[in-house]
Amino acid sequence: MTATEILSKLERYCAYQDRCTQEVLTKLRSLQVEEKEAQQLLQLLKNDGFVNDERYVQSFIRGKVNSKQWGVQKIRLGLLQKGISKDLIDKYIKDINPQQYTDNIQTAIRKWTQSHGPVTQENLTKLYRHLMSKGFTYEEIKGVELKTEN
Repeated sequence: MTATEILSKLERYCAYQDRCTQEVLTKLRSLQVEEKEAQQLLQLLKNDGFVNDERYVQSFIRGKVNSKQWGVQKIRLGLLQKGISKDLIDKYIKDINPQQYTDNIQTAIRKWTQSHGPVTQENLTKLYRHLMSKGFTYEEIKGVELKTEN
């Protein structure tokens, strides 16, 4: 493939959904583009607005909070795995709506109780473990009122 064809393919790839720098570099490697040319193509995509890590972080956070109902810990880890800097993550993670975040914890609790029954002292640990696996911290979970049955 020529550089123009590769660039066109990458533009479609980035236009489909927001992509971070690491995802584009991975795609370039899968297309077997040499490192020097890959960096040039990446810079062209950044200049044309196809790749923007800040926009990617905002989109990622919004999607994971709204759709997946993830907690901050899981979001942070997901972004770090994508090669996003801690500073950039911290810049946008504080923009999460606290009320929606609390609602997400309550929704996760409600869904868990629908499949596991009411929260009792015996299964409270399992609920906490489930919520922590969704990225919520122990302190955040404790801040939400739990109705337990003895």
